[in-house]
Amino acid sequence: MRMRYTFMEHMERACLTKISESPRAGLPLIGFDIETYSLNGFPAYRQDPIVAATLAVSPSPNLNHGLILVSLLFPPSMESMLLSLLQDLLSPSHGGSLVTYNGKRFDQLYTVHRGFLHGLDLEQTFENYGHLDMYEIVRSTLPMLPSYGQKSVEHLLGVRRLVKDICGANYHQAFESFLMTGDLNPLFYNIEDSIGCLRILNHLTTKNFKDEGNY
Repeated sequence: MRMRYTFMEHMERACLTKISESPRAGLPLIGFDIETYSLNGFPAYRQDPIVAATLAVSPSPNLNHGLILVSLLFPPSMESMLLSLLQDLLSPSHGGSLVTYNGKRFDQLYTVHRGFLHGLDLEQTFENYGHLDMYEIVRSTLPMLPSYGQKSVEHLLGVRRLVKDICGANYHQAFESFLMTGDLNPLFYNIEDSIGCLRILNHLTTKNFKDEGNY
């Protein structure tokens, strides 16, 4: 019991240190995640269109103090419209920090590349924000975890999900179900990915540990 408490406390302190070292980190916190329509596995060459994106805006580090959700879900042929709307939503920046999970290496760079293909300068748009990549923070402060996948880290922290049968590998199948029947699970999955970034940050930066006897 004591071991888990100490471990969680260590995670919090290490995370806070990393966040304090991050340039331009500030409020509001904006969870950001994208989904791609990838029929042939991971889009290593950024060749597949973005079909979903969610901005989860939290004016406070504590999610219980409010959350604004904006989700975009478009068929592959309308990627340009999705990215244009995303740029419009992010352009009137008043500061704040994007919060992602591996977003510095994937979501942000992928979005910038796909925007460039449609004549959109999303790189300039993203420069208006700080960026807290929870994957980098968790990986650098806890080098011995068995897995650094977002869902694995969420599970470690006790974060529960509603959509459990969708992952990046089968997202295109779930998205096809949306196109054919209006099934909203691919939307909810993207929302949970985006909010999950904030929930990881929230768990690591708020002192809400339970008494040892409750573990």
